[in-house]
Amino acid sequence: MVTGVGDWDPIAEALKAPSLEDVTHQRGRMFRAFADQTKSDRLALAACISTSRDLLTAQDLARIVVPTLIGVGTTDDIAGSPQELAALMPHATALDIPGRDHMLAVGDRVFKKAALEFLAAVGHS
Repeated sequence: MVTGVGDWDPIAEALKAPSLEDVTHQRGRMFRAFADQTKSDRLALAACISTSRDLLTAQDLARIVVPTLIGVGTTDDIAGSPQELAALMPHATALDIPGRDHMLAVGDRVFKKAALEFLAAVGHS
């Protein structure tokens, strides 16, 4: 079974809170601080989190046939296993991003290099 963060409600509430100081939930504080730091649209993020609740079955994932790169930081305790997810998709590739958590994985040079190589291999440049 592929798992991820679990309950997103505290994260959505943290993003909608008047300030970081109003947030007590640990994971909610992490997401809120990151959104503030990156000057993200917190209300838009909260709306996305609040509405994207459909769970996918293994059969649903097997129907995703486009090439997919699944990158997850090795210290990420939110995303779940990229290998387990990739195993359910016929054209997915799992990538471990060493020493990165959920917030820092995408900006890491290992991910950027792998993403460029992946796109070049599937014919997108």
